[in-house]
Amino acid sequence: MSGVGKTALWRVAAALAGALALSSAVVALQPGEPENAAAIPTLLPEQPAKPKAEKKPVVTLPDVKWKLSFQDEFDGTGHPSPGRWNIHHGNGINGYGHKALQFYHPDNVKLNGKGQLVLTARKVKDFQTCWYGPCTYTSGRIDSKGLVTHSPGRLTARMKIPKGKGLWPAFWAQTVETKPKRYSEIDILETIGSEPTRVQGFAHTAKGRVGGGDRWLDEPLADKYHVYGVDWTDDRIVWWMDGEPYAEVKRYPGWPFDTTMFFIFNLQVGGEWPGDPDAETEFPALMLIDWIRTYHPAGAA
Repeated sequence: MSGVGKTALWRVAAALAGALALSSAVVALQPGEPENAAAIPTLLPEQPAKPKAEKKPVVTLPDVKWKLSFQDEFDGTGHPSPGRWNIHHGNGINGYGHKALQFYHPDNVKLNGKGQLVLTARKVKDFQTCWYGPCTYTSGRIDSKGLVTHSPGRLTARMKIPKGKGLWPAFWAQTVETKPKRYSEIDILETIGSEPTRVQGFAHTAKGRVGGGDRWLDEPLADKYHVYGVDWTDDRIVWWMDGEPYAEVKRYPGWPFDTTMFFIFNLQVGGEWPGDPDAETEFPALMLIDWIRTYHPAGAA
């Protein structure tokens, strides 16, 4: 074979080797990828490694002038005013329908003498009877049903909530309507301790969740007090924290929020959403409520 022939053969062999190397690079497995190379998508240089996060729609507060209509500063000691608040006692039916672990008890609802109402969740042993047997946790819950109600307006409270897996602090309002089809509730704040930097608020009806949303923050909610609220008007509900709106639901056909509601504060332990506490969940866990204030539009009856 001549020298020219050997050179040509070498060039063909090199080209084939290069093609095989390129093919191998395209299907090379990356950490976490399936072993089936054919299932791996080709990532072209002009494609971003991760899709860009979609921007959430801008939410604004309603242009309403508000007038204070109700407030409780939670001064003093002992239990909160019985003329304003009912204190729960029990574990509900099947843990309030979602397998909550706590037994609500009046001893877990106290004014601390420093201007806060404290709902305390404790780990206990063989206390009362819950849906799953002897209760392993106690906690606190109050509501204003039959005592203080509110029609559309601004509903707000300043609170410091706990963190830790299995904890579910909430501030919400529930309709006084008794017809099942007219059921509605506004969860002004509900979040779970295993997601300590996420603020959440939602609206529910007889058909399920109909609106609301969340926002992820740079620091845990439990680090300090925050003011949580909703602006509830005839045409929409807007959720906000420290004056910054983050979610809304607009009026729709069959809107059931043209109603009157009462307030609820509670600190749940366990259940289908937050899950069970783990070894890192600290007890006693405290939900501190500095005040609640509500407003009607100025000029409204």
